[in-house]
Amino acid sequence: MRATILAKIANFWAAALILAIGLSAGGAALAQSTGGGGGGGGHGATGGHGPTAYANPGACGAGLLLAPPAVFGDAADAVKDMSEATQSYIRNCSCATQACMADALEQYAEALAQVAPRLPPHLQNTAGIVATAAARLRIARNKSEAARAINDAIAAIHKDIELVRAEDPDNPRATRGGEFVADTLNVASLALEKGGGL
Repeated sequence: MRATILAKIANFWAAALILAIGLSAGGAALAQSTGGGGGGGGHGATGGHGPTAYANPGACGAGLLLAPPAVFGDAADAVKDMSEATQSYIRNCSCATQACMADALEQYAEALAQVAPRLPPHLQNTAGIVATAAARLRIARNKSEAARAINDAIAAIHKDIELVRAEDPDNPRATRGGEFVADTLNVASLALEKGGGL
């Protein structure tokens, strides 16, 4: 009887130890994915915690990592966070090649798609515009085609921003989400121009 009780106690503590190790590993992985751990004092990618900082080149190896946006809160703020994280990655991770930029814009488009339905109607296609730019960029045959893919997307975003302004001229904040996307595409365009592009 006593042996049985001792065995049960041992099994309980073994299970507790395994659970503690799993929780610790999960927390470390979450901190890494949101930029919240280790050197550089990152702030997390989105969800109200600010953009991931890619100031440390060591954080660049895994590619652009964008945490899911917060379900609640201002949609434009979520776009701001993911846009700043994407811009930081492009600037600080030497992302100036066709393949790297296409990968980054695809990730950015996927993140935008999660928050776009909460943007003003004319800005809800921002994710589609960015995804199209990424696809065109990936198959561009030269620097001119690569630049055109991004510049066409910038023009489309600006057109949608103007439509929002026309419908709601007294609310300058209504266009913020689109402006963050346009700024990010401008950063991408400049990086391609300076870095050779292909």
